[in-house]
Amino acid sequence: MQKLAQRLFGNFRARYIPLLMVYFAYGASGFSSIAESFWVKEELKLSVVALAVIGFWVGIPWTIKMIFGQCVDSIRIFGSGRRIYIFFGASLLIAGQLILIGLASKMPWLLQFGSPEKLFFLAAILSVLGFVIQDVVADAMSTEVVERKNPDGTPRDENAINAELTQVQWLGRVALMTAGMAVAGLGGWLAQVLSYPQMFTIALFVPILSVTGAICVRLNPIPRSPINWKILGGGLLFGALVVALNLSDIAGAEEIVFVVSLCVIAGLIWQVGIQWSLALAAIAIFMFRATPGTGAGVGWWMIDVLGFDKAFQGTLSQIGSLLALAGLFLFRKYITERPVAFTLTWLTIAGAILSLPTIGLFYGVHDWLGVSARTVALVDTTISAPLGMLSMIPLLALIARTCPEGKAGTWFALMASLMNLALSASALGTKYLNQMFPVERGDYHNVGLLLIISWSIGLVVPLVAIYFFLRKFKMPSAIQMTA
Repeated sequence: MQKLAQRLFGNFRARYIPLLMVYFAYGASGFSSIAESFWVKEELKLSVVALAVIGFWVGIPWTIKMIFGQCVDSIRIFGSGRRIYIFFGASLLIAGQLILIGLASKMPWLLQFGSPEKLFFLAAILSVLGFVIQDVVADAMSTEVVERKNPDGTPRDENAINAELTQVQWLGRVALMTAGMAVAGLGGWLAQVLSYPQMFTIALFVPILSVTGAICVRLNPIPRSPINWKILGGGLLFGALVVALNLSDIAGAEEIVFVVSLCVIAGLIWQVGIQWSLALAAIAIFMFRATPGTGAGVGWWMIDVLGFDKAFQGTLSQIGSLLALAGLFLFRKYITERPVAFTLTWLTIAGAILSLPTIGLFYGVHDWLGVSARTVALVDTTISAPLGMLSMIPLLALIARTCPEGKAGTWFALMASLMNLALSASALGTKYLNQMFPVERGDYHNVGLLLIISWSIGLVVPLVAIYFFLRKFKMPSAIQMTA
């Protein structure tokens, strides 16, 4: 049993547990996501395009993680550069959740501050800010729970330290996905029997988990890095621009923010001197993550036409989360030892093949096969689920190995900002697709085209990026990278 545990988890240390609780809390945030999606569909007057636009703006805080990374590395509050930020993030999460509870309960006093749609946007922004702050701190702490010295005070072997850094990154993804698995089906099943206010209230356990982890975590002492005013000042100016554009009615505000974001993040990455090979890997993964989605309309179609209720969506989510976690164990060694180009290529092709059943559902493949739509969805989820988060693990390992001591928060934040900007690009693409092929509640004739076009872009764009940015430059694997 001990050998099996070591084979699955590596050299696990008890001091990792509080840090993993923070990651676990983030993964558990999906507890009320199914209830929230049904509530949005039933209660809010938001179009698919409007939801895609909200998705863009809600994603922007993830692209300015460098601000929080600088704060975490350089600014101590009450002597703390880690725990205090976790507590602050938790307070934002609680505030966002309380707004959702008030909206779902239709509290008259709350509606005095704005329409339900605007308050929903505010709740989403507060929650995202809370998660961003906590994520930055967790990434920084992931390099600080690893011992750098032996018990006798002598320096540890560098290869052993690098192996343990990779191990912690992997364990963080395991904690996150284990949490997602634990709450996925439960959230859907409970949403079938509990009210929306009750579901949103139960979700308050998420910030409690992260605060508990922060209180208990034990970290190596680290030097406080001097403030990099180019990063912090540039990030703050960018944040002010984002707020101003969001509050204005300027046409193309989303596009302006995206272009400025890309320029700012690329400039900051160049400024801190991230290795060229790491930058090339980041560009390819950016393209992989930037492909547009189909939008909320496809989910509405599944609810209204295919009859996928909350409990069944919870079952799908449960299966997907369980198998994604299994995939993380099965492919752990494989994706860290093979070149990044190889990993992204097979993820892209496999993902495209395994998306075909969803397209087939729109065109009645389940009727041709004589089975129910739910059966096709279950089989598709079972096969495709393990592919979910594998693309990020090589990049996380590369960052952990190459970042200078005391600057982990900034390095992780900068690269994560670029990766999350890719999701903002995806949201913009989703908006454009839904503008060209609109989907309204009850009118789903364009869903098939949306599925096919999104599938085609998701296959072609990553393969082109891999060819030009990785194959040409012979990117090494994560294991081969050294500081």
